[in-house]
Amino acid sequence: MDSHKKRTKSICLLSGLIFLAFFLIVPSTYATNGMQVIGHGPIMRAMGGAGSALPQDSAVIMVNPSGISALDARIDVNVTYFVPKSSFRATHTPAMGGEDYNNGSDTGPSFMAGFGVVAPLNDDITFGVGAYGVAGMGTDYPLSIYNNVVYTSFEMMKFAPAVSYKINKMFSVGAAANIDYATLRYRAGRNTNNRIVNHDRDSQVGFGYQVGGTANFMEMFSASIGYISAQEFPEFEFTTTGDDTNGNALGYIDTMNFDLPQMVVGGLGFNYKEKFKVAIDVKFIEWSKTMGINSPTSHRNESGSPAWSCSWDDQTIYAIGLEYGVLDNLRARVGYNYGQHPLEANRAFENIAFPALVESHYTAGFGWDITDKITVDIAYMYAPEVELTGANSENPPNGQGITSYTSSLEEWSMDFGLSYKF
Repeated sequence: MDSHKKRTKSICLLSGLIFLAFFLIVPSTYATNGMQVIGHGPIMRAMGGAGSALPQDSAVIMVNPSGISALDARIDVNVTYFVPKSSFRATHTPAMGGEDYNNGSDTGPSFMAGFGVVAPLNDDITFGVGAYGVAGMGTDYPLSIYNNVVYTSFEMMKFAPAVSYKINKMFSVGAAANIDYATLRYRAGRNTNNRIVNHDRDSQVGFGYQVGGTANFMEMFSASIGYISAQEFPEFEFTTTGDDTNGNALGYIDTMNFDLPQMVVGGLGFNYKEKFKVAIDVKFIEWSKTMGINSPTSHRNESGSPAWSCSWDDQTIYAIGLEYGVLDNLRARVGYNYGQHPLEANRAFENIAFPALVESHYTAGFGWDITDKITVDIAYMYAPEVELTGANSENPPNGQGITSYTSSLEEWSMDFGLSYKF
């Protein structure tokens, strides 16, 4: 059996193990470009989320599957420790009780796991697979606005088997299937009968796809383009629970469409003799299609729960990252990521429940080759606090009865990764 066949057999086994882990170990996932993570894996995250045209590990599958043509056989494993800090202040109209609220979220730290494998099958075709937490958002405010808690939680992980084809020394193309696993849970507001309704956790499997292309010039420069389709899920379905005015449990069927939008990612890369590297990415996320006006939608609302209208705008993300070889086996990285938040100030309640507010992200990290085959990568990300102030003072059912509010979010994270090169 030649080396390619042995490698293919090993990679198939590893891919099966990753697929199993994908469904058995679904981590909490919270993100920072809207609901999307700024990047995948500790290398990309240390460089501000940039790297679609400068592939360095298997995480490039998630933004540009053609990038794996530039990689040798490897396996990457990483974990992210993520800490969000959100809060809000709000005042109800006199008709709604006139109360003032000032709450901090009880949402605690969370962990995100990531796995990836790359296996060149021959000189032209490379197989890869990745499983990463890619999106999420949530809050956990104690009893307050509308005399109810505000609890929201959306988490999504993506499994992406990919293949790339090297057309020649300059050009490669690639594609990946997307198999998504997501969970949704929320308890917020009151229904049309002024009752509290719980929408307990539901999970769904969704699907999408990715395509990409990479061009290399003069051995130092590279450019890439990638398209990630909308990630579409069946409707999330909830059998609601709560209390009516007589203390009896509610038991209605509610549904919600909660998809992730399509994205386009363009990148540039510069690599000077593996000593100094620069990555620049621009990403467009079409939030208006899935989190826009009157979205997310509910086609079945037996409980009479209030409708959502997040009214998010589309978002353009800019990311840049630098890497410098301090020693032959030690590389330092820094990065910056910016995207104006997509929220509309007049959607008071939605912006308290889903405060996708942070805009600037400062990142740093390093990579250390312990041996010729084993590498450790560390990354740190800090997103300073952003506040949004507004109102939605018309009383229900046409408004939200909130005369003023301020919603805020701040985040930081640490990433640890371990890679093995075959």
